[in-house]
Amino acid sequence: MKRLLQLGFILGFGGTIALAYFAPFFEFTRYRSITSVVNNGGRVEQFIVRLPADRIDSARGAGRTEATASSETTLEHFKLRDAEGNVIGLAAKHELTIGSGTETAWLLTIPSRGTIALASTSPRAGSVESSIAALGIAHGQSAETAHSIDIGIPARSVAATGEFDGIAFELLETWVVTGIDADGEIRGTLHLNTVGMQST
Repeated sequence: MKRLLQLGFILGFGGTIALAYFAPFFEFTRYRSITSVVNNGGRVEQFIVRLPADRIDSARGAGRTEATASSETTLEHFKLRDAEGNVIGLAAKHELTIGSGTETAWLLTIPSRGTIALASTSPRAGSVESSIAALGIAHGQSAETAHSIDIGIPARSVAATGEFDGIAFELLETWVVTGIDADGEIRGTLHLNTVGMQST
């Protein structure tokens, strides 16, 4: 009886996956790709996150590792928009800060096109939080002028699927800060600027 139950579970699970593969339940809207070509033959595309409206969820935690006394992790999920403001997918950002350095990983998923995974390492002093803190904007205040902050070390692609497969990407974060909410949430926009070159 137990084996029959396990077999039924496996067959049901496999059937569900097969049904989803051969007869997908959702057809994702395909917006045109808003790209431009640069002189070296690469392509440039900008994605946008409106803050705080497009932040889906975030989590922050501290822990201990064998290599260091402490570490801090941050995980954030965002709606991902194209340059015209259409929601086209999801973006996930994972940061691990250990000692004086920060490891950052981005995952950009556009269901109608594919996924790009990117990673970078930067000094802790170059973090978004430290750069925004240096602006001196108090919680609940708006900035007199929008402040643009470039995170200077680009993330580079480590894997890609769909139409992004075979393309080497670099991603640079630009945070345009217009204020800070009373609960500490950043107001403004996050621009994810990508440059892709066909891999050889």
